[in-house]
Order: sequence, then C-alpha cells, then structure tokens
Amino acid sequence: MKKTTTLLLGSFGLLLLAFQWGADLKQEAFRPMNSGGAGPGKTGAPGEANCTACHSGSVMDGANVNILTVSDASGPVTTYVPGNTYAISLAMSTNPQKKGFQATVLNSSDDMAGSFSASMTTTISSLNGRSYANHISASNTNSVSEWLWDWTAPSSSVGDVTFYVSSNHANGNGTTSGDEIFLSQRSISEDQGASVENLSFSLETVSFIAETNELFVTLINSNSGKFNAKLYDLTGKEVFAKTKAQLSSGTNNIHMHISEAIENGVYLLAINQGSHEISKIVRILR
Repeated sequence: MKKTTTLLLGSFGLLLLAFQWGADLKQEAFRPMNSGGAGPGKTGAPGEANCTACHSGSVMDGANVNILTVSDASGPVTTYVPGNTYAISLAMSTNPQKKGFQATVLNSSDDMAGSFSASMTTTISSLNGRSYANHISASNTNSVSEWLWDWTAPSSSVGDVTFYVSSNHANGNGTTSGDEIFLSQRSISEDQGASVENLSFSLETVSFIAETNELFVTLINSNSGKFNAKLYDLTGKEVFAKTKAQLSSGTNNIHMHISEAIENGVYLLAINQGSHEISKIVRILR
C-alpha cells in the first residue's frame, strides 16, 4: 500500500510539472510577437513602457548602441528649423542578427513634436497624440544596417525636442525571452537664427512615378519665386539637380524627369528657396 501511494504521489508530481511546463509554453506562445513592429507606446519616453512589455529581456543604457542621426541635404545637423523636414536614420552599433526598435519625439511638455513619415524600412503608428516610428518585418535583421524615416519639425517654436528610442537586440531563439533592450535619448535644439519667413514653405508629398521616370512633388509656398531641387543617394552623392525653377504662391504640383541611370533605392530630395531648405526621403523603384 505504501509503495502504491508513493507511486501515485510521484505520478501526481509529474503531472503538476507537465501542467506547469505546458502553461509556461502557452504563456510564451501567446506573448505578442512583434517582428513587424511593436504596438505604440514602447519607447521608454515619459509615461510609457519599453520593449520589455513584450520581451522578457534586460534593460540597458543604449547611449552608445542606438545611433540616431538627424540630417538635412547638407548632412547631419544639431539644430532644427521649425517646419522643416529632416531625414532620420537609426542604426545599432551591435547590428545583431535579429533586431527591432520604436522611437518618438517630444517637446519639453512631453507632447508630440512635429510628425513622422515612413520609408521602405519603417512604419508609423500613433497613440494618445504621439506618433511612433517602428521597424517592419522586412527590416528586422542585420541585412538592414539602418532604419530610415522623415521627421517634420513643429511649425511653431517649441524649443528643444527629444527623441526617445527603445531598441531590441534579439537573440533569435524564436521566443520573447533572453533579449537585450537598449533605451536612449537624443535632444536637438531649435535654430534660434531661423527666420519667420521660413515657416511659409512646406514640402507636402514626394513620390516616384515609374511609368514616366519622374519625381512628383507637391509643395506649398506663400510667395512666388525660384527654387532649386537636388537628389542625393545615401552616401551624400548628388545624383540629380534642377535649378532656378519657378514656384507660384499656393500649392505647386511639380514633375521632375530624372535619368534612367539612377538606380533603384532610397534617396533624399532637398528643395530650397532662398535661405529655406527642406528635404524628404523618396524611394525609386521601377
């Protein structure tokens, strides 16, 4: 009888272990898998969670891991002009085999500062008045060296703004466990020398029309005058230029034919009128 009781207790213990193991697997299986971008609100910004809301990894200082660059047509900048559009790039110094990120930008009141536009490596989501740049499933491996998106600065003066980034150095084990989460911040100051007239010039849309091999631009301007447009590849090399073209006041729809020798890829289009310059990322795909 004692032997039978021992066997029953032992079997019951094994059943409990199996039940717990199954429950753990079920819990892991139903954790949200975010290969195509996390839900909004995971940047570690004030009032937000970070990537550990879905990944059971450790949180570390990402100041030397998350490399965020703000650029205009001339290259990286440390100040911004209200209303201008800038190219944002984010790279991880470690460039792991599997990775992801989410980023937002806030003013000193912790409100969204400006707006984001997606590129071929990112998507944009929103929550409670804030916008978020995220990786996509096609850009979560080390085959993509950096993530790109556009940031249009606030149209009115708000002072310094801060980019908040949460990145995930994933271990590639197929679950959400054992990953490393890196949090960082990058502040950029408003250009105090920017003139009020700069705020009257905005680049609304840029697209590539493959059938006619043209860049199509919608630009809103408060004053008529000449403008210059230049197209740069991601190394900063100029591959196309249109100079002294006419702009009318109001909405301008502009077609610019480019050379067929320009290869498919991601480029930066910069347009300037006088002292005001704005830029936007455009993808050329034939």
